[in-house]
Amino acid sequence: MDVARKFPGFLKFLLVLILVAMAGWAGITTILSAQRSRIASLEEGIAALQAETVPVRFMIMGRDSGMLRVRFRFYDLAGDEFASLERELPGDQLFIDFLEAPRGGSWLAFPFRIFTDTVAPVDGLDLFSVVQPADWPRTYAGGSFDADALAELGKLYADLIAGRDVRGSFGNAVHDVAQLRSFTPGLVYRVVVRTKGGIEIIEE
Repeated sequence: MDVARKFPGFLKFLLVLILVAMAGWAGITTILSAQRSRIASLEEGIAALQAETVPVRFMIMGRDSGMLRVRFRFYDLAGDEFASLERELPGDQLFIDFLEAPRGGSWLAFPFRIFTDTVAPVDGLDLFSVVQPADWPRTYAGGSFDADALAELGKLYADLIAGRDVRGSFGNAVHDVAQLRSFTPGLVYRVVVRTKGGIEIIEE
């Protein structure tokens, strides 16, 4: 009596097990291939970034009784405005906090929070919902990043916001704060982000 007749149930089970394993391996291979493709797409987009980008502009509308009235405008890589905010903030000095992480030989910067000398960062104006209302940061739209690369950027931004460990961040998000100590109401200021690292507020 051969093995097939003696153990028909076992052979069927073994065949099913092999087929499941093959399907699982094929699935894993597909996922890894898609992930490699997204990373390659992200690196291509990063390589095409200009040395300086301007994701935020703002104007001090006025100052009265220790309050700053500020209008913020947010831009994508093409220079198109996608959102604006106008807020009154107590204080005399303005700070704009960015989260940064190194990728592809450059630093990627994401607007995080706005606060003042009298408003603690933890109580400041959060910008995540403004910059990323969907699955990707709109400050990086309008350039060379395709849909897959933007999705990767969105995941990175969300991980930084949540305080999760991300590759290259050494366990903590890097904060870079642009500070405006003195200003002239009515003038427009731009926040310049440099891919080699560093953020600066410059008068237009």
